[in-house]
Amino acid sequence: MKESVKILKEALLTEKATMLSANLNQYVFSVSIDSDKRNVKDAVESTFGVKVLKVNTLLAKPKSKRDRTRRNKLGFTSHTKKAIVTLKAGESIDLA
Repeated sequence: MKESVKILKEALLTEKATMLSANLNQYVFSVSIDSDKRNVKDAVESTFGVKVLKVNTLLAKPKSKRDRTRRNKLGFTSHTKKAIVTLKAGESIDLA
């Protein structure tokens, strides 16, 4: 098993992620590309000391962007992997 520091990159605090945590007890994390659901579950449980019910993962495709510093040439953003973690009822993570 990998270290939880290498699996969990950061907690995403977007508007949608905030609504998920407030209403459905779900938290969104940016994770490493090669991690799977079991690794994410173990990393969240060991890092925050909570019980995880399920983990949903998704791959965000890279988007094409114009780079103004390179004479407006076309480039791409990096692809990322996100994990939506559902916690047991009554448990929460303080991300503030």
